[in-house]
Amino acid sequence: MVERNIKQLLNGMSLEQKVGQLFILAFAGEDPDYPSYLVRERHVGGFYLTDDNAASPQQARELTASLQFEASLRPCDAPLILAVDQEGAWGILTQHLELGPGNLALGKAGDTALTQQMYHIFASQVGALGYNCILGPCADVNANPDNPIIGQRSFGDIPHHVSEHVTAAIKGIDSGNLLSCAKHFPGHGDTSEDSHQTLPSVDKPLEVLRKTDLLPFQQAVSSGVDMIMTSHICYPQIDMDNPATLSKNILTELLQQDMGFNGLIITDSMNMWAMRRRYDPVDAAIRALEAGAHLIMLSEEHYENQTTDYKALQQQTLDGMLRAVRQGRISETLLDERLTRVLAVRYGRLQQAPPDMSLVDAPSEIAARAAKKAIRVLANRQQLLPLQQQAYFVPLANPANFDKLVNSRGIGPNDPRAASNELYQAMLEQGAALEKITFTALQRQLHSAGSDWQDRPVIAVWEDYPLPGEDFDPGQQQRLKSLLQCYPDNLIVACLGPDYPLSAFPGLQTCVCTYSSRRVAALELARFLLTLD
Repeated sequence: MVERNIKQLLNGMSLEQKVGQLFILAFAGEDPDYPSYLVRERHVGGFYLTDDNAASPQQARELTASLQFEASLRPCDAPLILAVDQEGAWGILTQHLELGPGNLALGKAGDTALTQQMYHIFASQVGALGYNCILGPCADVNANPDNPIIGQRSFGDIPHHVSEHVTAAIKGIDSGNLLSCAKHFPGHGDTSEDSHQTLPSVDKPLEVLRKTDLLPFQQAVSSGVDMIMTSHICYPQIDMDNPATLSKNILTELLQQDMGFNGLIITDSMNMWAMRRRYDPVDAAIRALEAGAHLIMLSEEHYENQTTDYKALQQQTLDGMLRAVRQGRISETLLDERLTRVLAVRYGRLQQAPPDMSLVDAPSEIAARAAKKAIRVLANRQQLLPLQQQAYFVPLANPANFDKLVNSRGIGPNDPRAASNELYQAMLEQGAALEKITFTALQRQLHSAGSDWQDRPVIAVWEDYPLPGEDFDPGQQQRLKSLLQCYPDNLIVACLGPDYPLSAFPGLQTCVCTYSSRRVAALELARFLLTLD
């Protein structure tokens, strides 16, 4: 639809319709009636969807078709934005779709062609289900090894390297005719806090940010990324008073005017505690639009606090925005400016058909190739690898923590099959002589048995998962320290995740890292430990 027609459409839209079109909302469970109501009566522009809403491919196809049909009946019949966190590390339908080894492993593999192929697979698979927007790639430079929320979601800690993979990911999504979204602007990689829980701060001057955190975002702009997501982070040397999501200095002056971005700016969830604990929901939404945002996302209403009446909160936010326009707190002209760009994207980009999935070549083979290419031997001083003798297999994680892998907040970022279990089974199937034993049992045996226990290699498996708002198992560090004291030479550390925690153990004699906790990484590591190939 040409700009002239969008202006005509806006002239015929009610204020209620304009306000609703600027919101991307979430809803709890497999509830067909409430989202239909939001489309029909509240005129929302789209949804953030998770496994909580559709737990199988068939359910996803039925849900997306139903929502788009409802939207097609409105006077403003632009397709809805149906967005998912299919970013490799976080994802949906993890047992049905191919997510590969994740961004950190793709970055370590160092093959941008593989990254582009993986993201084409993401776009093709979720596009075939009716989703039309991937909230990725993550363009954050993981400069802080203690970052609790980015980790495997980032392509790494070298800005120009991250930039190359961000470009490849955007090309992959674009080839699948889906909207791409670089996040979290101007960068969440150099924080030691999680914005799901609190409001972090990055105290860097702009000239430093341009050479580091901003570099992948500038490359994303140059690569034609459709959307950029804001971060709920303070950058006091750019704006002393406002976090990025509410900052005109950052969203308008820096991102749009200085960096030349003319796509859509979408907020990270305004329901994250970085926002909810500090700002009134209506006031925050207004300030985000005034700062330069085009879309307000409320994606976690039923996750942050199980007692929250998220439906009431959504209605209050929509009603409050409507009231603010009528009272002159925010101008209808500003709504029209934001909505003009939003509708141009939705009428233009979202009416393209997704590619034929039959054209995607062997997704599992591409994922396996990427996982294999990412594996690194960090130490093999005792020449214990490839493993050719009987060994003990000791997961360092407390099994109780595996319940966190698919959590109650619905984001569903991980396969429920623990990576350590997949590694163990794969090694057995390939003929390894392993005895699986818990950390506690091994400690007991060590103190009650003779020295023969110390002669056999011990494979200690460290695993970590990209969980929103919580750590997986920080107790692994102390368990590894205890094993290292008992087995200084015969300990083989198999790291299913980032290598950042291993910097605390410079004395490791044998260590291999996958930079991924995905199942495909565990399977490739099993082969590698036995062959070094």
